[in-house]
Amino acid sequence: MNIILIKPEETYEGTARISGERCTHITRVLKLSVGDSLKTGILSGKLGTAVITDIQTDSISLRLDCAVEPPIPSPVSIVLALPRPKAFRRIFFGLVCAGVKDIHIINSWRVDKSYWESPYLERTDEYIFEALQQSKDTIPPKVTFHRYFMGFIENGLTEMPENRYIAHPSGAEVNEFEKPLCLAVGCEGGFIQKELDTFEMHGFRQFSIGERILTTEYAVPYILGMLAK
Repeated sequence: MNIILIKPEETYEGTARISGERCTHITRVLKLSVGDSLKTGILSGKLGTAVITDIQTDSISLRLDCAVEPPIPSPVSIVLALPRPKAFRRIFFGLVCAGVKDIHIINSWRVDKSYWESPYLERTDEYIFEALQQSKDTIPPKVTFHRYFMGFIENGLTEMPENRYIAHPSGAEVNEFEKPLCLAVGCEGGFIQKELDTFEMHGFRQFSIGERILTTEYAVPYILGMLAK
């Protein structure tokens, strides 16, 4: 944790009382005591510091001073075909750490139906909270799951940026991306041709990240790094 994130319902008139793993981190990892200060942030609010005013067995009380704006969000909206469950957790965590605030998880031909039953999908709020603490951010992303490909195409694209790109090995190299943008990335094996054609009909341009074929888990952060330039 690089900040201690505090939920609004845990605050009251400039103070907060927190419990659970955050308390363990403060006392056992940071080894802080009453009177010490630490970096904090209010979920969906601002960043700042807090002073420890009381430590109990199962809770810690803080005096807050949070007036700093959170980091500027990424200009990327991402459309991600649901990957393998364990990879999903790592990819999703990375997206939140990178400041992506609009995340659409979609179905595609090569997504195994069993992936949609994974308990990992029910823990996105937990991953978001952890990733925000890691990346010193307070603003959670909007996350939408689309279990039907055409349902997403017909309804999920309406508010997407007009600059649209889809990663695919047969695409052309792109040296400069227009922002803000929407990025589509397939699962292992990529999108089938019919899906690629459908994306192109809705304004997506194919691009390649080079000769090497990366797994989704490595392709997503690699592409985000390209877009950050």
